[in-house]
Amino acid sequence: MELQAADSLYKLIVEASPSGLLLVDEAGTIVMANPCVLAQFGYSEAELLGQPVEILVPGPAQAIHRTHRIGYMRDPQARAMGRGRELCGARKDGSEFPVEIGLTPLRVNGRLYVLASVVDITERRRLEERLRRTERVAELGTLASGMAHEIGTPMNVILGRAEYLLERVTEEPVRKSLQIIVTQVERITRVMNQLLAFARRRPVDRRPVELRETIEGSLEMFQERLARHGIRIEKSFQEDCPKVHADADQMSQVLINLVMNAIHAMPEGGTLRVGLARSNGTIQITVADTGHGIAQQDLAKIFDPFFTTKETGKGTGLGLTVVKGIIDEHGGSIQVESEPGKGTTFTINLPVHS
Repeated sequence: MELQAADSLYKLIVEASPSGLLLVDEAGTIVMANPCVLAQFGYSEAELLGQPVEILVPGPAQAIHRTHRIGYMRDPQARAMGRGRELCGARKDGSEFPVEIGLTPLRVNGRLYVLASVVDITERRRLEERLRRTERVAELGTLASGMAHEIGTPMNVILGRAEYLLERVTEEPVRKSLQIIVTQVERITRVMNQLLAFARRRPVDRRPVELRETIEGSLEMFQERLARHGIRIEKSFQEDCPKVHADADQMSQVLINLVMNAIHAMPEGGTLRVGLARSNGTIQITVADTGHGIAQQDLAKIFDPFFTTKETGKGTGLGLTVVKGIIDEHGGSIQVESEPGKGTTFTINLPVHS
């Protein structure tokens, strides 16, 4: 009777374990799989029992795993979780995910078994990557602050002298060279400003902001460039939209980045649609273009630092990262929809000022 109770307790412990548990015999055949491991790999118990354990290993690694398993069985030793090689599991649907495995050899009635504890570490890897990115951003902030001072001052001197000479010389080749200097210095300044914005070195000054004025002001800056590229503007502003509690300069920066991206996406012309309206207790800004669009595989990465689809030298990969950072700090949200060849739409929702 006590043996039956102990057996029932053992089964309850195995089934309730938060880790995946696999029992494999000396030949590498799966003889037990608990509910957690079935959920991890997407199999039913009937589909796993009696199968070689390599069914749970990605195809290219199965032969290597088999060799390691045979070697392990010759001299089985307990292996703590996370010790040994980094491994990937293969789900029934073919997808792969990172795992940590602990091994415990067991001898029952003279036969050798190995109990494998399996932990899905996908979330941990994601958090580790996020931490690495955060550390990188912190380092970048320190670097950007120093660079802004060390590079900014001589750049202003170069820009001032070049503009001074540009006003006084008449020879066209010289004027053309000076204009190139001015353009490149302005480009360096833009990159530095984006780095500083990315590192958030300026304190936020939030006040009630009329977004329609911010949008109109941002579009006015690009009038000449929009006309030069043959881009038509369509504006749709809902009347009497409430103000938002925001930093006006940062809101301008958001609009400038989005409009600039739209212009780059429509080198042969197109339509830029900008809208402002109430939406479920928030103020919604939409910026849509009819440009070349964004590939589906890139959509999830466009807000990542240093990711850009532009040619080398034409983008820092920080513009949209800055935009998302500003919107997040204001308690808002930003979404993007895009289809290659048809255009891209950014939708921003910001809380109403109370």
